[in-house]
Parts: sequence; C-alpha cells; structure tokens
Amino acid sequence: MKSLVATLIGPDKTGLVQQLARLIRQHNGSWQGSAMSELAGHFAGIIEIQVPDEHYQALAKALQTLPEFQVQLVEGLASTPQGQTLRLTITANDRLGIVDELTSVLDSLNISVKSLKTTSHPAPTTGTLLFEAHSTVVLPHGQTLDDLTGRLEALSDDLIVDIEPE
Repeated sequence: MKSLVATLIGPDKTGLVQQLARLIRQHNGSWQGSAMSELAGHFAGIIEIQVPDEHYQALAKALQTLPEFQVQLVEGLASTPQGQTLRLTITANDRLGIVDELTSVLDSLNISVKSLKTTSHPAPTTGTLLFEAHSTVVLPHGQTLDDLTGRLEALSDDLIVDIEPE
C-alpha cells in the first residue's frame, strides 16, 4: 500500500466531493482523512488516500486530470510531531496581522499546527468585527500550557484564550 496526499483547488460545485469519493473507490483507494472548505465560491480540499501499489499511478493520473482543478500530489507519510495534542480557541477584536501574531507565538514555542480554521463576524451587541481561530496544535515535550497561555494573552488585552486537551 502507498499513501497519497492530494490537494485540490477549483470552482465549487454540487457533487464534487462525491465525484472524488467515486474516483478514489474506482481505483481501489481508501479515503483515510480529509479537510475541505468552500471559500469565496472555490473548493479547497486535502485528502489522505491509501492505495494498493498497482493502482497508485492510475489514481494519481485520474486525480491530476480533473477538469478545472489545480491538483498537487505527495507520496508517503511525513513524521508526526510528538507531544500533547490540544484544542486551541482564540477570540479577539479583529485587526490587521492577528494571524501573524498568533502563529509567531506558536512558532517561537515550536508548536506544530495540525489544523487551523479562522472566521470573522460581527459581535452580537456592538457589531464590532470579532476574530475567531479554532486550532488543533501539538505542544512539544518541554513546553507547558502556562507558557503558551501567557505568551498568547500577552498579545493584547482583548484576546480570550481557551485551551483544552484533545
């Protein structure tokens, strides 16, 4: 068996995920995991697939010939970061550079980001634009939750940090 990670970007349309699932099944692939979103009318997805060696090339070719899509394929598995997996939620007034500030803290503590989803929306009572980040991260051995919380909360007075073990 080979492991294949496919990233796809293109115009969003109904039935696209089913089309991918069928294509993978037709080539004897097994859908292992995925993250997919629609953003501004475009589909963006990443899929991990296990496929028998003898079907790998045909599946790779079929994925790369999807009409209207940019597809990138990577073979094999990378090493998984070691440490404590955490769910991290950040809420703050939206401002320019907030994602850069947050990820700079994570990088400085050698924290690996497994997933990150961000949104901005008006606050219920004031209408002020709020930023929210939901992330799964890996806190490496030697770092503490106090280190992470303190560094994030030091970014601004309006930042709310919620961290839970996964």
